[in-house]
Amino acid sequence: MGRAAAALRREEPGFTLVELLIATSIGLVVVGAALAMFIGGVRSEPKTAAKIAAIQDARVTLDRITRELRQGLSIPSVSATQLEVVTYVKAASCNGGPGSTSIPCMVTYDCEDDVCTRTVAEPDGSAPGPTTQVVDGLVSPNVFDAEPDLAPTYIGVDFVLVSGDDDPVTLGDGVALRNLEEAEA
Repeated sequence: MGRAAAALRREEPGFTLVELLIATSIGLVVVGAALAMFIGGVRSEPKTAAKIAAIQDARVTLDRITRELRQGLSIPSVSATQLEVVTYVKAASCNGGPGSTSIPCMVTYDCEDDVCTRTVAEPDGSAPGPTTQVVDGLVSPNVFDAEPDLAPTYIGVDFVLVSGDDDPVTLGDGVALRNLEEAEA
């Protein structure tokens, strides 16, 4: 009976101690790699969230600028870093709080260093209201491009934002100024 029992034990399926140690080692390497990737993702999340927030702020501002240009009455001044447009603003007064109707006001966007600000004033530029920051993290303050330079018929807007270690992110749009001739005529 001793030989028969020994023969049966050899034929029983199972793993050897060496096979179990190798499988455990491989499993630990896989779990360790997955944990390292998870920790890296958690650590980079604040930076990614800040980048997404900056891009979203720039998109909202880009949409606002193009909307104000499309409904603009005149463009008193435009340069690479500054844009003045007389447009309709929903406010009680040009330098006051929000209102229920839209009134013509001069809106000035000024981009210096890595920040763009917005100021609303009376249509002649007098009595400016508070200046608000609308975009930060710009790589270049050269945001506006007017074609042609004098009496522009098209204004391009390009925000080039810092994006951490990655390449800069560019958001751009432009507006053909068709309503200006009708408003001035």
